[in-house]
Amino acid sequence: GNGVAGEAIGTAEWEGVSLKTLLDEAGVSSQAYDVVFRAADGYSDSFTVERAMAGDVLVAHTMNGVPLPPGHGFPARIIVPGIYGMKNVQWLTEIELVPHDYKGYYQKKGWSDDATVKTMSWINDPLEGDVLPPRDFVIKGFAFAGTRGIRMVQVSTDGGQSWEPAKLEPALSPYSWVFWSYRWESPRPGGYGILARAIDGTGDVQSAIDQDPYPSGTSGIQEVLVTVEG
Repeated sequence: GNGVAGEAIGTAEWEGVSLKTLLDEAGVSSQAYDVVFRAADGYSDSFTVERAMAGDVLVAHTMNGVPLPPGHGFPARIIVPGIYGMKNVQWLTEIELVPHDYKGYYQKKGWSDDATVKTMSWINDPLEGDVLPPRDFVIKGFAFAGTRGIRMVQVSTDGGQSWEPAKLEPALSPYSWVFWSYRWESPRPGGYGILARAIDGTGDVQSAIDQDPYPSGTSGIQEVLVTVEG
């Protein structure tokens, strides 16, 4: 449900038990297709057994070194990298293997069942409407592409007519967002449209096509309009 450059995103350090380890111990039938996760509030969702057995899915019980806060799924939740939050079920009470394609709450309403995170970028500084001094300015932001990682971020200060590479900071993990920066040298007075676009680890460029969150996640490129003082 997050819009272009929306604020409904964060990063955290999670600890827990490998879902693959739990399923290996329980035994997985060759007939199993989906793993269903049920929550204390009646919510449920699923993803495939193949995805569950990839080895990077956690039944998480700790967030940033402390037990999960109630608002983040205490006492346990699912963390599945690269898939939108609706499938990261919180307040977990039950895990079930089923032999069919299970449709959760949002899938029954037509939302994507695959729910793979799209490649996205954000501009955090400057902000829309800022008035900047006529000297070098460091444009900053972050980019995210789920499990694909970020290969490059490009910045435009002329409304998308030309693009220059930004500097990437080291990622906290293969699954986290990546901070970037770009030094804008001696901009002349006037109005500017600043854009950023990410290129993921597979080489795919962030889509410039504006798409609403429904049914498979937002796409589009953020533009920040600023003025450089005379």
